[in-house]
Amino acid sequence: MFSAVVASSEDIDTGDAIDQVLTDCAERLDGRLPMAGLLYCGTEYHHQEILNRISARYPGLQLIGCTTDGEMSSSGGFTEDAITLTLLCSDTIRIAAGCGEKAGAEPTAAAAAAVDMARRGLDGEPVLAIVLPDGLTSSAFKVLDGFAEVLGDGVPVVGGMSADRVTGGKDKYSTFQFMGDQVYSDAVPVLLFSGPLIHSLGVESGWTPIGKKMTVTRSEANVLYTLDDKPAFDLYVHYLGEVFQESMAGIGSYPLAIFEPGQDDYYLRVAKAASRESGVMTFLGEIPEGAVVQITQAVRDNVIAGVTQSVESARSKYRGEQPALAMMFSCTGRKVALGTKATEEIGRVRAGLAAGLPMTGVYTFGEIGPVSSHTRARYHNTTFVTLLLGER
Repeated sequence: MFSAVVASSEDIDTGDAIDQVLTDCAERLDGRLPMAGLLYCGTEYHHQEILNRISARYPGLQLIGCTTDGEMSSSGGFTEDAITLTLLCSDTIRIAAGCGEKAGAEPTAAAAAAVDMARRGLDGEPVLAIVLPDGLTSSAFKVLDGFAEVLGDGVPVVGGMSADRVTGGKDKYSTFQFMGDQVYSDAVPVLLFSGPLIHSLGVESGWTPIGKKMTVTRSEANVLYTLDDKPAFDLYVHYLGEVFQESMAGIGSYPLAIFEPGQDDYYLRVAKAASRESGVMTFLGEIPEGAVVQITQAVRDNVIAGVTQSVESARSKYRGEQPALAMMFSCTGRKVALGTKATEEIGRVRAGLAAGLPMTGVYTFGEIGPVSSHTRARYHNTTFVTLLLGER
């Protein structure tokens, strides 16, 4: 039987917080022994102390985790700068952790090393990978290439880029990743599952395409030069002229939808800089040359509705009676765009799923998951990913 428990604490003292989390987990486990876990926490905690305490309580636990820009859980609701621990139990499903280093310099090799390490702990072929790469140093696009090379397109890769708390007064950010009792930076942790696992996904944003579709006629990595052979920024101004007459500060609120070949499904790329003089735009992720794209806009109510759509999509695809765990990956960009309404995201998840279902979620520097059931994993911006897990 596959089961999960989730516990969270916002106590600012590391020792007191992990004490509370471990006590709550023990009560909810009720004698069961966990085999794997996920740890999310703020960057201000003493991470090595947390991992030492978890490892002492549960030796050999297959654990991965990362720092965050906030958390969601059935235990704590919406939190920032908290510790959230999810423990997984099963006597039929195998779960194993791995981690690859030098994600910035060698992203595909880091992904391959993480999978190789985790595969040693599995009895059969992997059926799902949960990944939490460094959100500052690594190219998600190249990391996902690495996972595709070693896992193939038949194994869903889901997760998010590890994050830091985004605040107006902070000028330097740092992220950390965890595996076992080790703290990493510039790394790619992975949790692989094998056996009779049931999983389903919902990937939605709530952003709405506007204007006409265009073709990327020149790009390099995350730098976009031309759309339909015209300067990219000129076309943004054409559709959103009033927004940029005085300032380009709001450019990130209008991501670019990148459509999968031959499909209506798309993933989003957020712009982080633009030049009026050259017309060049820089995004938070690669823009494939030749891709069909469309500018999008956010209406706050539609962004919140995207959570409901994500949950409903995952629930409609779930092929078991009831899932044992809901996992969520949301974006720092969504949290910023929603402001005080960000707390409604966990409320929408709770409203869409069975009462009492364990839930764990994280705010990331970009989400990971397939655009649809027929596509490989993509790196998303401003998107809400729902993953439901259970057992056949």
